[in-house]
Amino acid sequence: MKIPEPFSVVARELEEVEALSKKLLDSKVRFVLKAGRYIIDSGGKRVRPGLTLLCGKLFGAQPERLIPVATVMEYMHTATLLHDDVVDGAKLRRSKPTAGVVFGNDIAVLVGDYMFAKAIHVLAVHGGEEVLKVSAETVQHMAEGEILQLEKIGDVNMTEQEYMDIVFRKTASLMSTCCEVGAILGRASQRARATVKDFGKLVGYAFQLVDDAFDYASSQETIGKPSGNDIREGKVTYPLLCVLKSASRKERELIAQVLTKANPTAEEVEAVRELVLRKGGVKETLKLAKGFVARAKESISNLPESPFKTALKSVADFVVARTH
Repeated sequence: MKIPEPFSVVARELEEVEALSKKLLDSKVRFVLKAGRYIIDSGGKRVRPGLTLLCGKLFGAQPERLIPVATVMEYMHTATLLHDDVVDGAKLRRSKPTAGVVFGNDIAVLVGDYMFAKAIHVLAVHGGEEVLKVSAETVQHMAEGEILQLEKIGDVNMTEQEYMDIVFRKTASLMSTCCEVGAILGRASQRARATVKDFGKLVGYAFQLVDDAFDYASSQETIGKPSGNDIREGKVTYPLLCVLKSASRKERELIAQVLTKANPTAEEVEAVRELVLRKGGVKETLKLAKGFVARAKESISNLPESPFKTALKSVADFVVARTH
């Protein structure tokens, strides 16, 4: 696993997380081992366990509790990827066939369930009541986010507030929780705990905005899945939301037609993608993401100086500087 530079101060701990993530797949059921290992070995930036480790180390959390909790933060994320790919009918993830394609959707869903269950068990054993409570609420948020997004498929009248609510539940809530549980394990003050929780939320908003921009601006080779996927699946994300505000009646009709079509052609998807690029939707999305990053860095200005605080700021910058 290549560790992103912002997490270099916890590189050893991230390697322990990686080893434990494979060890925890101790089921005697063959498909749990095969499908679970497949998705873990697919890569990923390990931002979530990295945030947990940085916040835990910032407040002096003990590694015997911090490492297992950081590990299953990634399990919770991985489980949602397994489920999301089935819901979306996705064929590629990180340039590899999705687990649903390789093992079947039924196996992918059930292995996702297994990883959620394993996460809850590890959190109960190593995290304690408060960590378990916060994490369980986050699982609820993530499920609600997926359902809300499905409700809004093809809805060109979706508001920015509704979009941000989906982003919070799907992405920002887990990143916020990663930071918060690290602080809890380090026995941080309530004020410090609230500070890093807010930091994680702001970074989470920026992370999703950049992902949404990539879907319009990047190639399949760059992001590991076909560009224009959100258009194809009828999802209204921020780049499109920006354009809809100033779109002509004819443009709105085109967008609505493509988003509500069961199987839009490649040409139709490309027409919407080009419209968004031409009218500055991606540029505005990245501008907003950078604003969230600036707010995130400012939000932790009052925390004591340390290599871990510096690393958290670098993580925020990394979120908007990454290429995939």
